[in-house]
Amino acid sequence: MSMTIFYIIAGAAFLFSQAVRRKLTSTFSRWGDAPNRANITGVETAQAILNANGIGRVQIGPSRGKLNDHYNPREKTIQLSELNYGVPSVAAMAVAAHESGHAIQDEVDYLPLELRTFLVPVASVGAKYGLPAAIFGSFLGLPLLVQAGVLSYAGALLLQFLTLPVEFNASKRALRQLEKLQLMDEKDRQGVQEVLRAAAMTYVAGAASSAGYVIYLAILGSRWILRKPGSATIPFKPPKLP
Repeated sequence: MSMTIFYIIAGAAFLFSQAVRRKLTSTFSRWGDAPNRANITGVETAQAILNANGIGRVQIGPSRGKLNDHYNPREKTIQLSELNYGVPSVAAMAVAAHESGHAIQDEVDYLPLELRTFLVPVASVGAKYGLPAAIFGSFLGLPLLVQAGVLSYAGALLLQFLTLPVEFNASKRALRQLEKLQLMDEKDRQGVQEVLRAAAMTYVAGAASSAGYVIYLAILGSRWILRKPGSATIPFKPPKLP
């Protein structure tokens, strides 16, 4: 029964993520070939927004790869992929503005971003060692270790939900900044909104997948989580997640 539930969740998560990825790719392909009205590149867009908000400590640099743009709150850097850094497209403008939105969040001490930045190292440990600890604890007959492993792994997955308000807010700030600086016309606005929505759906897909796995872990590990220390052990053998 538990394996059936797992395959249903894994299958649904895979299909949803693939659909979102195809939508993101097609949207970026369309608007990545469309020049923006202001004829400014991604790096120029980001710099204009940072300057308008008096943010001088954030550095902007290129990043190898595709669609791996990100803001690093610890190093105070914006990394733009090759598709967006030096290209004057609508997609590049949208992505650069979004990452600048994260920089503004950091500047104004936006609480969800601060929480996510603080919890990421802890969540990384939980994601890496949670399930091995649970399995190791079941072999040794240590219910407390199994409980800690399952809960830490579930906690790491739940961090995905904290990402949603951070990303949605950054996109809202991006649109506001582009309008304030008058860097886009109506056609650009349509493209920027489509790009931001497509990118946001990747985080929705991640959160949905995490929710499914958390539900699965809750079902599979409920007997362990609710057991009293010292009671008879039950082997805990969750399948390997894809």
